[in-house]
Amino acid sequence: MDSFKVVLEGPAPWGFRLQGGKDFNVPLSISRLTPGGKAAQAGVAVGDWVLSIDGENAGGLTHIEAQNKIRACGEHLSLGLSRAQPAQSKLQKVQTPDKQPLRPLVPDASKQRLMEDTEDWRPRPGTSQSRSFRILAHLTGTEFMQDPDEEHLKKSSQVPRTEAPAPASATPQEPWPGPTTLSPTSRPPWAVDPGFAERYAPDKTSTVLTRHSQPATPTPLQNRTSIVQAAAGGGTGAGGGNNGKTPVCHHCHKVIRGRYLVALGHAYHPEEFVCSQCGKVLEEGGFFEEKGAIFCPPCYDVRYAPSCAKCKKKITGEIMHALKMTWHVHCFTCAACKTPIRNRAFYMEEGAPYCERDYEKMFGTKCRGCDFKIDAGDRFLEALGFSWHDTCFVCAICQINLEGKTFYSKKDKPLCKSHAFSHV
Repeated sequence: MDSFKVVLEGPAPWGFRLQGGKDFNVPLSISRLTPGGKAAQAGVAVGDWVLSIDGENAGGLTHIEAQNKIRACGEHLSLGLSRAQPAQSKLQKVQTPDKQPLRPLVPDASKQRLMEDTEDWRPRPGTSQSRSFRILAHLTGTEFMQDPDEEHLKKSSQVPRTEAPAPASATPQEPWPGPTTLSPTSRPPWAVDPGFAERYAPDKTSTVLTRHSQPATPTPLQNRTSIVQAAAGGGTGAGGGNNGKTPVCHHCHKVIRGRYLVALGHAYHPEEFVCSQCGKVLEEGGFFEEKGAIFCPPCYDVRYAPSCAKCKKKITGEIMHALKMTWHVHCFTCAACKTPIRNRAFYMEEGAPYCERDYEKMFGTKCRGCDFKIDAGDRFLEALGFSWHDTCFVCAICQINLEGKTFYSKKDKPLCKSHAFSHV
């Protein structure tokens, strides 16, 4: 086994397809190459085992994880590969005239395609499983090279390894090399196990998948994480639940290929989840829902935001509720110190709000007896030109309560009848 490293310059497509993975209990390997693609030009061959992807060991990666790892490589892709040394094989030679140049005889383009397909697919009997990989990649939007035609795949498994018959007037074609014999450890299990194809035959229910005629839509690199998440979950229905169905856009009612958003219990194409008023795409930045319509924050504020009771402008952001009205925080302030009241207690005087400190300073009432303020709900009385708590209005000498009784005063102090002429 020869190990080597290949670096492909970006961007994608890279020109190859993977098969196998930890979830299939099969090592990752190259199953298909695009003729003339980046991988083919770099010397990658069908059947090469993938040892590492971008410096990370690929032995523990599932099929989806390996694809995601490859998609995450933007500028260049580094692959660690392993290839078996082929054993010597005998070549069948055909005598050709010396005077005429040697050139391959291909009756038409379709037969050339059949030959290429035969070369690529001949050593792998387990074709049905590889086809499952391709269909799964097609359904989830994660494939990165075109699928070969199904009819060609069927024919390629039946074309014998013999020379194509040439017409009498055509020049004899170049000899084909015989099948190369590889050691048992150099090929994946499906290439050396004759019973592998039977276990995964197309007529088995385990390999039957519905193939949609619509090709998968390529998606931007920055959004591939969400796509893979949706693909790994088996897709979601229009209601957003994981019911195994392909998601359907709630706006255009078409099947979604690739990225999609789930909002308010429905799936949307990202470009069709827009504000009902200005048409702005709401993929980022949040949104508001009002009576079944979707709005971006600016349009929602203009259309549904309440008005300030003072300046009459729309309130966007922090809002103050007071006196059964809505206010800007900077509009509902103390009439004396102009400080925003926010969530503190306030008092109304002549229709203007005052903070507690300024109200007590300007309008507060203090008891003449204890020099404490008379709070709302306290019982008090007016006497001698002052306000008193009902319990503070007592004789200055004997401290008997004088509420509702006859009293005398001396030096603005109340006296009972017994001490009316006493010295204070």
